[in-house]
Amino acid sequence: ATGGWRRVSGTGMDVDLIEAAITPATKAIIPVHLNGRICDMDRLMEIAERRNLIVIEDSAQALGATFDGKGGGAWGLAGCFSFYPAKLLGAFGDAGAVVTNSEEIAQKVMSLRDHGRMPDGNLSGWSYNCRMDNLHAALLDLKLKRLPEWLDRRRALAKIYDEQLACIPQVKLPPAPDTEGRRHDVFQNYEVEVEDRGELVSHLKSTGIETMITWGGRAVHQFEALGLSHFQLPRTEALFKKVLMLPMHPELDDQQVAYVAAAIRQFYARR
Repeated sequence: ATGGWRRVSGTGMDVDLIEAAITPATKAIIPVHLNGRICDMDRLMEIAERRNLIVIEDSAQALGATFDGKGGGAWGLAGCFSFYPAKLLGAFGDAGAVVTNSEEIAQKVMSLRDHGRMPDGNLSGWSYNCRMDNLHAALLDLKLKRLPEWLDRRRALAKIYDEQLACIPQVKLPPAPDTEGRRHDVFQNYEVEVEDRGELVSHLKSTGIETMITWGGRAVHQFEALGLSHFQLPRTEALFKKVLMLPMHPELDDQQVAYVAAAIRQFYARR
């Protein structure tokens, strides 16, 4: 039972703010499909097409997610995926892929990954060595066959979290699986917004539950060495004071997720 409380967290790009951020220097929009949930790509693409802007999707956390039946990475000029071990489909080390519907971009990316070499043997210019080795490719090929069942498992675990945490007014949950017919979320992470985060983290740690705070609680523009402190992002800064990732991976069983949820309920029941 939700007790009428259920609060929903929203951490994706706010499409309503895009046009105000566009300047004469803007060349592209890069939506980030955070935590396995696709941005509002229909509205975003309409803005991009009207303003003659390129769209490059960061789909590192959204392999298998869809919006209106269309997958992440399939909307814009190009989409980028990560196969880092902690991602939905992980290799034994760093790996990734770019998808595109442009032959020109495809050739450019293939050149950039291999010292700038072109099919005719010439160099296109200075470049990188970013080739995925055969071991990683073979591993990913095997794991890809099991990806659909792993994504289903993540969604099942997310449903347990949703059912068992919905009654806590101090916790904002991500949208539950299948609550919006246009989206199929895959829950790369199960990230919540919580009150009294530091105390909750300590409580969970004392019960043997590991959690994670994205980037240690600082947004990218808050790292001084990057020189981005001139940006004012109040919504992002507020989120980073509250967001918390709960355990989420296909190897978890139902009882383990229920244990995490019970520990969170116990913490807030005392307050």
